[in-house]
Amino acid sequence: MLWRLTIVLGVVSILVGTGEANQPPIFTQGMDYLQIPEDTAVGSSVYTLSATDADSDPLTYGVTGQVSMRLFSVNPSTGVVILQTPLDREQTDEYQITVTVSDGTNPQVQQTPTIFITDANDNSPVFQGIPYQVDVNENDMQQTSIFRVTATDADQGIGGTVSYYLEAGDETKFEVDRPTGVVSLKEELDYETSSVYQLRIRAQDGGGSLDGSTVFQSSTTVLIVNVVDEDDQPPLFLGQPFSTQVNEDTPVGTTIITINARDGDYGINNPIVYSTEGDDGTFSIDSTTGAISLAKSLDRESKRDEGGVYSFDVQARENSNDSRTTNTSVSITVVDVNDQIPTFYNGTGNSPQNYFTATIPEGTSAGIPLGGLDMRVEDNDEGENGRFTLTLDAEGSQYFEVVPSTVYGQAAVNIRVRNSRLLDYEMLQSVQFKVIAREDVAAEHFSSNATVLVTLEDTNDNSPVFNQSKYDLSVAENSPDGTSVGTIMATDLDSGEFGEITYSLQGSGSDKFAVNNLTGLITVAKGDELDRETIPFYFLTLLAEDGGGRASNVQLQITLLDVNDEAPTFQRSSTFKVYIQEDAATFDEPLQVLAVDRDEGTNADIKYSIVGGNDLGNFTIDEDSGVINLTQPLDYEALGGQDEFHLVVQAMDEGQPPLNSTTTVIVVVEDMNDNEPVFLENMVNTTVSEAATADTLVVKLNATDADSGFNGRIDYRIASGSKDKFYITNDGEIKVSPGGRLPLDRDLYGDSYTLLVSATDRGNPDQKTGTATVFITIEDINNQRPVFNPLEKTDTLPEYPNTTYPSKLADMPAVDSDVDSNLEYTITSIEAQDENGQVVTVDANLFNITNKGEVWVNGELDREFAEDYVLRLEVNDTAAPWPGVQTATATLTIILQDVNDNAPEFSSDEIEQNIQEQLPIGQLLATITANDPDKGPNGEVMFSLAGTTLLAIDSSTGQIKVNSTIDREDGQWLNFTVTAKDGGNPPRTTDKSYNWRVSDTNDNDPKFEQASYSGEVSENATVGTAVLTVTATDSDFGSFGTVRYSLVPVDSNFTIDDVSGVVSVEGKLDREMEEQVTLTVTATDNPGGNENNRREKSVEVTITLLDVNDEAPTFSQNLYTEYIQEDVDAGTSIITLTAVDRDSRGPNSDVEYAIVAGNADGVFTINGDSGAMRTVKPPGLAPGQDFNLTVLASDKGTPIMSSTTIVRVKILDTNDNAPIFVYPTANASITVLENEPVGTFVVRVRATDEDEAQNGNVTYYFDPSDEYNGDRANFTLDPISGNLTTKVMLDREEKAQYTLYLQARDAGFPPLTGATVIRVQVGDVPDTDPVFKPQLDPVTGEVVPQTLTVGENLAPGTVVGSVLNAVDADEAATIFYFIVGGDPSGYFDLNKETGEIKTTRTFDREAQASYTLVVKASNNASYSVTANNRRRKRDIAYDPADPTLQEVIIEIGDQNDEAPKFTKREYSAGITTQFQFGDAVTVVTAIDPDAGNNSVVTYSITSQLYQDRDGDGNLMSTPTDATGTFNIEPGTGQIVTGKVFSSDEKGYYTLQVSARDVGGRSDNASVAIYLLREDQRVKIVFQRTPDEVRAFKDEFAALLSNITGAIINVDDIQFHTTDDQQTDELRTDMFIHGVDKSTGLIMDKERLIELIDANYEFLVRLLREFNVVEYQVAVRPTEDVTYNNLIITIAALAAILLLSVALIATVCVCWTSRLKRELRASQAMLYSTKDVIPDLTEKDALQVPGTNQFAIDGSNPMWGKEVYVNEIAEESDSDDSLDDNEVDVKSPQAPSAPPRDDYGDDQEITVNLYNDEYDNYTKFPPGYANGNFILDAALKEHEDSKKNGPHRNFRDLNLETTEI
Repeated sequence: MLWRLTIVLGVVSILVGTGEANQPPIFTQGMDYLQIPEDTAVGSSVYTLSATDADSDPLTYGVTGQVSMRLFSVNPSTGVVILQTPLDREQTDEYQITVTVSDGTNPQVQQTPTIFITDANDNSPVFQGIPYQVDVNENDMQQTSIFRVTATDADQGIGGTVSYYLEAGDETKFEVDRPTGVVSLKEELDYETSSVYQLRIRAQDGGGSLDGSTVFQSSTTVLIVNVVDEDDQPPLFLGQPFSTQVNEDTPVGTTIITINARDGDYGINNPIVYSTEGDDGTFSIDSTTGAISLAKSLDRESKRDEGGVYSFDVQARENSNDSRTTNTSVSITVVDVNDQIPTFYNGTGNSPQNYFTATIPEGTSAGIPLGGLDMRVEDNDEGENGRFTLTLDAEGSQYFEVVPSTVYGQAAVNIRVRNSRLLDYEMLQSVQFKVIAREDVAAEHFSSNATVLVTLEDTNDNSPVFNQSKYDLSVAENSPDGTSVGTIMATDLDSGEFGEITYSLQGSGSDKFAVNNLTGLITVAKGDELDRETIPFYFLTLLAEDGGGRASNVQLQITLLDVNDEAPTFQRSSTFKVYIQEDAATFDEPLQVLAVDRDEGTNADIKYSIVGGNDLGNFTIDEDSGVINLTQPLDYEALGGQDEFHLVVQAMDEGQPPLNSTTTVIVVVEDMNDNEPVFLENMVNTTVSEAATADTLVVKLNATDADSGFNGRIDYRIASGSKDKFYITNDGEIKVSPGGRLPLDRDLYGDSYTLLVSATDRGNPDQKTGTATVFITIEDINNQRPVFNPLEKTDTLPEYPNTTYPSKLADMPAVDSDVDSNLEYTITSIEAQDENGQVVTVDANLFNITNKGEVWVNGELDREFAEDYVLRLEVNDTAAPWPGVQTATATLTIILQDVNDNAPEFSSDEIEQNIQEQLPIGQLLATITANDPDKGPNGEVMFSLAGTTLLAIDSSTGQIKVNSTIDREDGQWLNFTVTAKDGGNPPRTTDKSYNWRVSDTNDNDPKFEQASYSGEVSENATVGTAVLTVTATDSDFGSFGTVRYSLVPVDSNFTIDDVSGVVSVEGKLDREMEEQVTLTVTATDNPGGNENNRREKSVEVTITLLDVNDEAPTFSQNLYTEYIQEDVDAGTSIITLTAVDRDSRGPNSDVEYAIVAGNADGVFTINGDSGAMRTVKPPGLAPGQDFNLTVLASDKGTPIMSSTTIVRVKILDTNDNAPIFVYPTANASITVLENEPVGTFVVRVRATDEDEAQNGNVTYYFDPSDEYNGDRANFTLDPISGNLTTKVMLDREEKAQYTLYLQARDAGFPPLTGATVIRVQVGDVPDTDPVFKPQLDPVTGEVVPQTLTVGENLAPGTVVGSVLNAVDADEAATIFYFIVGGDPSGYFDLNKETGEIKTTRTFDREAQASYTLVVKASNNASYSVTANNRRRKRDIAYDPADPTLQEVIIEIGDQNDEAPKFTKREYSAGITTQFQFGDAVTVVTAIDPDAGNNSVVTYSITSQLYQDRDGDGNLMSTPTDATGTFNIEPGTGQIVTGKVFSSDEKGYYTLQVSARDVGGRSDNASVAIYLLREDQRVKIVFQRTPDEVRAFKDEFAALLSNITGAIINVDDIQFHTTDDQQTDELRTDMFIHGVDKSTGLIMDKERLIELIDANYEFLVRLLREFNVVEYQVAVRPTEDVTYNNLIITIAALAAILLLSVALIATVCVCWTSRLKRELRASQAMLYSTKDVIPDLTEKDALQVPGTNQFAIDGSNPMWGKEVYVNEIAEESDSDDSLDDNEVDVKSPQAPSAPPRDDYGDDQEITVNLYNDEYDNYTKFPPGYANGNFILDAALKEHEDSKKNGPHRNFRDLNLETTEI
């Protein structure tokens, strides 16, 4: 060891002795060059300094020099270089900086790297030489280049490449070349369309990177394009249209109108030369001024055809080289004078007429014009002189009115009906009156009149009238044909054929009577068919029709008078029986016989009498009511055995001759029951072991009854309390009920029973009962497993950080219903998981459980370690015969709730920030994180920030953001504290402090000394004149505080000195263009710095221009044209002129007006201030002449400025002539055929107007006030040509005449109208089919078919009736009738001309009760239905939409020719001893195919026999009479009991029943009624309601009978009753029993079920079809002894002597026989063979009786209560479907140990898979024939059931059941 130390010291000495110096650091290669993008963000790391030191000394990095330190900072430890100042490549693209490194010992080592700044696309293109403006000639050609814009971009590369785009303007006329910026024309320009264009051009660079994204920079400018006008437009007229009026006496030379035109080129103004074209020399025009003057005298009459209008053209020619011309029209109207009288004319005639005639039908509707009246009235004067009114005199105005009432010039006169009610031919035949025309405006008031004679024509406007609303007639029902019934007549006020009336009868039964069509005499037609008892009344309709087709009808009731032809009939046609007890004074219910007589009156009065069987006079009968009474009470013993009386009762009517009938009433006297049964002991106590087997005797009771016979025979019943565990025999022995394995299981069903037992005699009718109470106590055996309650429990508890241990957690007790049980608890396993679901290991002794089931915890529970604990618990009954067998398990889950025992912890990462000032509010700066291991709110961390309000922290995310503006001038550090707090109660917190540095920026705007500036300057100030000075300062330093000024807009005629801020004049000022100039002056700092780092502020500068008088007043037009009527009044306003002076308000702009020329006559005056011009007097000029007034406007400034304008006032004519229709004449009729196409020409109307020009232009319209405007909707009237055409296709049948009111309207103002009326007659074309008028139901309003009746069995040729008449809208149309459907066999014949229907055969109503025919109405006498290869003739279906078709229903009247027929020949039913007197047994049904009373069936029992059995159960050879045992309801066929039945009756009853109709026809059937016990019934449960089950019960019973081969009787159907005695209204219980056909014995329930089981294929189909849920015995047997008890018994007997073996074998054989079905079920396919044989068919499945839970397709779910209530699996604790009967389970450790079923996966199961009786496994496919697949399926299902629960139930069969 010493030598090692020596060597070390030597080495150290050598190293010290050498004296080697410390070496300086050296920069690594690559530190001398760097490229940085100019958009690198301040604060970003740009690169890292790296150096090495041979001595491994710690190194310190830095940067030195002013530029270097301004640009960058260096982290001294890491060498990371941070950018501090924004970069701008365009200002500086390269830097040299000095960086240092030091080891702390040697001097600093320096290096000078070169920093190259790379370009970013941060500059927009800048346009050069703006603003842009160019002039372009309007005729420059397409593609001409007109200008080039230029923009530059300071960026490099593609980011500095500029492209040009046209953003706005007119892209259809201009385009920009993208690379060069050259602007070109796309098409020629037009100065007149637009004289200037503003094009917005965008310059955009090629894009580049900026701040990590690709951006495109752009800027825009405006190019002004001024269009230069060219001389290319013709002259343009001003003030069109040119139209005026002139009086016809105007002097020659008078100026009428002046035409104005100017050069069409706005920029050029060539002189205009005027000339006329088309003038006849009446007028002349001044070629220079355009003034038109009168050249010769006017004559209005010579221009009458033109309306007094002169029309010609004026040409304006441009005085230039091209001499372009333009024409316009001039219209001059000559005004007339008043000199005419209103005159009447006939139509288009020219000779006056004063007398007119017209003819109209009476009753013509109001508003209809007089037909044939063609009257016209004229007054050739114009205007108001030609206006007059039309009126009727007093006589005419009562009936008519005249249209129009006011006329201008001329009009067609229409006289229309005013009061149609007064135009009645029967009251008035003609009327004469006058039409008066009188001027109402002109001073002369000329008038004239014309006489009109109107003749009325008679029309068929009255229908026949009956003098009564209803007629009642009568006739005897046996009247012969021809007997008069009565006469009914109607009257008609019309004359001629319109007043001639014919009569006819209609309605059902009208064929039984006839009516004389002329006299109205009604007689009997078919007297042999009249029968009052069948039809007592006939309700008919008598139709009266006049010769014009108008018809009326009246209701007619014919009553058939009665004759005595019906004998009384008893309601019961056969013998009926009643019962009465001895000693009774009266019958229990009144005994009354009742007969009816179908006659009426005295013929129907009935008297009753007893005519036989009352020899002893014991009975009397009331002759009126038929009530039978006793004369005295009857004594049963005194009757000597005669207990029945057969009374013959007669009913006789009082008709002549009288008729009678009889019936028999049987009165049976009954004995009385007056003693009750008595028990020897009323209270009995007894005990029985819970292991007692079926039929074990519990106790025997005895009761006696002092009565004799049936009244003394006793039946025992357990009234209540047995709970199906006990039954009682007829000997009074109470025994254990058979059925289950443990019927008296004390633990399942209780330890005691209290039975109420009744003893009931068989007395009739009042049974008497005695009762006794039996108390049964059940003795216990230890055979039950303990049970945890609950099996699973979950407790949620807080974690236990400070709890004393051990501590109790939960109670998990178990209960054992055995009396001597001893329970022992253990914890078998503990599972723990943390909050993430990871399993953690815990100490096995952490928990323990006491013998009381209390679970304790022995140590700390920390949720953060483990959150969930699952404890598996087990309890064992150590007192059981085999300990370890009777056990139970449970699960206890403990979930820990979190306790807030942890504070939040900040993450270890330090957050340091160097932030800029003026960051936007909301800017994210950093994110603080902290964690808390607690859960829920205890682990939810919330943040808060203190120490500054400039920052804010998000309480949830920890994000720190800018909360308020950060200003470095307020401080360069931000110091604050962040607190993390959890959500616990109380909460836990943690604090952390932070210190952040604030960087400086240019953050102060320049500030103006004033908020705004204003100044004044004269508008004539010269360039350079100073106006005002603005001043701004900036609180920043250096260039950031230096201010430069700029001014916008730049074209404002002002400029600013950018340093001093002086604003001065730069251009010519004009106050009238802009009185006040508003400028914006902007102060910008950092003038030499980066544009992106400049701040600016703007201020508004207002400069007011002072006015000088340099503007003259200006009119808006050089020429004003106004129009006035020639008779205008003085003081009429003409126009208000306004001249605008653009000088400022005051004398310079105050305007005065004066007329300086053209007003020589002083007609006009003008207001000097307002410019309003008015007339002083009428103009005095003729229409067409005008005034040309020169108006002067002058201001009041110095010097005075003025201007003039021309006001042309034109004199207008007045529109005083209305249009007059000249064709066709008023009320003319024009005919057009129907069905002509739309647009068919009807007529051309024409009207004239004597006015001129537009006053004479006529257009045509329908009169808007026309009350017949519905007619005009069918026509079109051309307003110009007057052509009237059809607008729709006309239909004469729809409407035969249209009345059209027309109007002619001129174009004057106001317009005048003329009117006329024409009638369009529609000519007929045969085009409509005859149609049937639909018959409507008076209540519903629905269309109903016609119904006729004919009796059955009548000879062919019988008249059925007639089809309802069809109508045809065509004139004189002939209608034919055809049967086209519903009669393919030709059973009916239809007369095609009359519509009468007859039969061609004899009918049988029972074969077919009615026939529905389809009748076609047609105009074609040869109509037939076309046949095809599949469709027979006469087979058209009735279509309600086809009115040519009529549906006729022919009903076949019934005769009593059919006998009733029973639905079955043999009926069967079952009853029990529970049936009481009068209970319903079954229903027999017979159907009579006849109708009405003929189909009424009455039921009776003709015989009753009882077939008894001997002691061996064999039928006795001779049946006995059992009359009275059963009764039948005559009307319903319901068979009811007539006595009470006893259990001694072992046989059955046979009844013969009869069904008889009213005619005596009958049918017979037999009914077998069997006596059965309640336990012989089988209950079938359906998933349907009782009503649904009743609907198919017979079908179901028949199918079940076919399956079993037995007679199946349905005993009852009712709502389903559940095991807990609740009613389930969605299910139904059907109770049935079976009868062996060969022996007549009631089948045992087991035999019936076996028969069903043997036919499983049919059963499955039955279940599916009828939705069967389950079926079982109606009274459930008790369960058998459990398998475990059997094993216990066998084990106990094993110790007995060898002789006991024989006894044990005998017991086993008997047990196997009883459980045959269970054994067969356990041997069957317990699991779905389809799990191992997918292609197995239903028929290949094993035939099984269905006792197993997991039945498969093909199995029979016989006792389906699911596995938990299955009679075999009920007691099993396993979900396996293996019956304990066939499973021998032994412990693998101890083969001799008692059987157990809880070994889980280790159990060994032996199953007898095959049975000699079932060999079906050989049917399966090869490979499965050995049957091993059954075992495979069983084991597979066993494993699955442990994981997933039971395999499935019968819902898998798709049987629509919930349990089977």
